[in-house]
Amino acid sequence: MQTTVEKPLRPAKSRSKILSRIVFLASGICLGAGMMRWHDATETKEPSVLAAYGQKQHPGPWGELYATPFTISAPEELLPLRRLEEGGTRWLFPNMQHSEVERVLENTGLPASLVAELTEPGVLNQTPEGLEMQPAAKTLLALPAGPRKKLYQAVLEHPQNRGQIIFIHKDTLGDRFGRSHNGEHTLMLFKQLCCEHGDYLVFSGLSTILGQLPTYEEKRDFMRGLTSQRTLTLRVNIKPGEDTSDLANYWGKGMKGTDLRTIFESIAATPTGGMLGIINMLPPLPSSQMFLYPMPDNPLNGPAPVRDCHWTSFNFFSDVADQQLSRPEYFMQKLKDEYIPAAGDPRYGDIALFSKPSGTVVHSAVYIADDVFYTKNGATFTYPWMLETLPDLMKQYSFQVEPGEKLVVSYFRSKNL
Repeated sequence: MQTTVEKPLRPAKSRSKILSRIVFLASGICLGAGMMRWHDATETKEPSVLAAYGQKQHPGPWGELYATPFTISAPEELLPLRRLEEGGTRWLFPNMQHSEVERVLENTGLPASLVAELTEPGVLNQTPEGLEMQPAAKTLLALPAGPRKKLYQAVLEHPQNRGQIIFIHKDTLGDRFGRSHNGEHTLMLFKQLCCEHGDYLVFSGLSTILGQLPTYEEKRDFMRGLTSQRTLTLRVNIKPGEDTSDLANYWGKGMKGTDLRTIFESIAATPTGGMLGIINMLPPLPSSQMFLYPMPDNPLNGPAPVRDCHWTSFNFFSDVADQQLSRPEYFMQKLKDEYIPAAGDPRYGDIALFSKPSGTVVHSAVYIADDVFYTKNGATFTYPWMLETLPDLMKQYSFQVEPGEKLVVSYFRSKNL
């Protein structure tokens, strides 16, 4: 008779120990898999999170920089529609005789009939500042395309007229005027008063088009569209544990230098690091003006300063704005006394002068980083203080040079920084 010998059962305590080990091992495997998934998610999530801050810029001493483009326009409260419509178009020709202005018009290729309309009494008048032309609406609308461009170029030869000429990027027309009241009609009138220059439409005759629009809503929408500007903002990404001394050396100029060094170090000391926006890194004056349209000045405080590109550039590091810096002879003397040509690549705070090959300066702006500039592209309320790229500035201001010529960009650095 065959018998079966049964193996003795393990004690309950031993079986429990084995089961515990199995559970622990399984938990470890699950935890490890979870950690791997978390790590992979982190690796894939970080670029997408950073992408929310815009396009990563080229590497440089400015740090890991991200740019986000956007569009701004003047608020309705700043649009003096009635005054703009009643003010007419005014082009100043300083230090010129009647015959000289007539010769300029003839050289544009305008028909003799239009030259006569633009030089008749009541249209071309002597003022203390020089000869002032106030073209009628019908004359402006009748200008042929080729002569119109040459005429606008001749008008821009004189800095006093920069507020009368407005540049609009062609790609923005739909966003500016497409969704306004009776947008197609407005756009047609606008194009009739423009000439083309590369990527831009060049416009003059603001009062003319306002006079052609029948309703307040159409006038308001047009002005909102006209003052719309494409700009961008910048952010620096500061990583946890990062040595921020190079960042502080680049951005820490002027009175905010010590503060910025502390801010950079504090962000780097956090577990996640963080982004710091450009407004938090600029000196007080440009920081307070960035992306804003100028408010009207109180006439009781005296003559209003001309806050143009030169006023903006040379006051960049000023605690209190020097109101004389819009005078060409004044800022040029300041450039000679307090600045030197920048050696090597441009750096934060350098002033860029955009000049014709003849040496005539047509614009100035402040270098920020990676060919992005702080700029104000005109003295009037239609232009805000904003950031703009070098290619866009070059395209816009090349309107003022002759065909075949190129703008010259020169950089100057303050001796005091």
